[in-house]
Amino acid sequence: MKALSLILLAGLLVRFSVYGQLVAEDASGQSSILLNASTITLDLNAAALAANWNNFRKLAIEKPHQMIWGIDARGSNSDGVAELFSGGHFTPQSRISVYVALRKSYQNSALELLKRIRDIQDSENFPNEEAINTIRQLNDQVRNIREGQASKALTIYLNPGMNANNFEQYTDLSTSTLAERFNRVRFRGAFLFAGLNYEYGRRWTLGIAAGFERCDNLDSLSSRDYTVTNITVIGGSQLLSESKHHSYTGDYIVYNRVQIKTDALYFARLNDNYRLVWNTLFTRFCIPMNEKKINRVVQAGTALNFYKSEGKFAGGLYAQSNDIFNSLHTADSFTERISFGIVAKYAFGSIMTRDFTK
Repeated sequence: MKALSLILLAGLLVRFSVYGQLVAEDASGQSSILLNASTITLDLNAAALAANWNNFRKLAIEKPHQMIWGIDARGSNSDGVAELFSGGHFTPQSRISVYVALRKSYQNSALELLKRIRDIQDSENFPNEEAINTIRQLNDQVRNIREGQASKALTIYLNPGMNANNFEQYTDLSTSTLAERFNRVRFRGAFLFAGLNYEYGRRWTLGIAAGFERCDNLDSLSSRDYTVTNITVIGGSQLLSESKHHSYTGDYIVYNRVQIKTDALYFARLNDNYRLVWNTLFTRFCIPMNEKKINRVVQAGTALNFYKSEGKFAGGLYAQSNDIFNSLHTADSFTERISFGIVAKYAFGSIMTRDFTK
């Protein structure tokens, strides 16, 4: 099944909700923090489309123990954003993964109040004036409890998955025809990460994950568009036919690496309607198993998402350096190694009741 079909299928399976609270991720759409709403995401800079689906929307923040699961899928398009919606091919860096986690909360005093609120909201005659007033009073009690003692929770998870690259590589080797220099490469890899998330109050969530990954160096190759013209002579006339190729050049390598990811999310309330989540600093340490062929790389950046408390759309941006210490020698200036991107998200469900009571 094509990556686009998989992503759309994942989106259709998710139940709609009125809330969306969204993790601010790095340029590749990854994070060490699991607190994602069920969403479809479009990255305008990377021409990538992603979807995730999980059970966070049914969790209460004070619930003592909770099993968490989810699935993520992502596909990118080498031909740009416009081609995503006009039959373009998802080529570099398709990725799909699942995760299972155990979450333990260390602040449970408001749990019974939250259960009463949920029962009232699920009742047949809701909403009515009496129920709304009762919920308002219960929310005041929850707010007082949370202000008196910050909620804390620890999540431990495993995240296995597969990554795939399908692209065309151009080689300068002598061949009988020019067209034979364009070779189709089909890479299939896998990864396994283990991670920890720590939630402190309504404001902060910290994450760290480490794992092993089988990957390639497609990001280091250069791409170019080629046009091959074939000439066929029929009698005294010539028949021209053209074929276009979007190909990558360079020394292509498949290798194993260890990757360490860290994130620090800050949640804030802008006003009664709008919220933000700021990934104040994320880091990615990419350590290859064979450093004779591949250099170790350190990445870092920041990302910001804005969303409406009772809406499904969100948007944000990120700034990231893909090579902090210039290990790849791509550019001498630090500013030239920084990339920027714009992300749009459509949320289907909420992570939990992380919001700010009025």
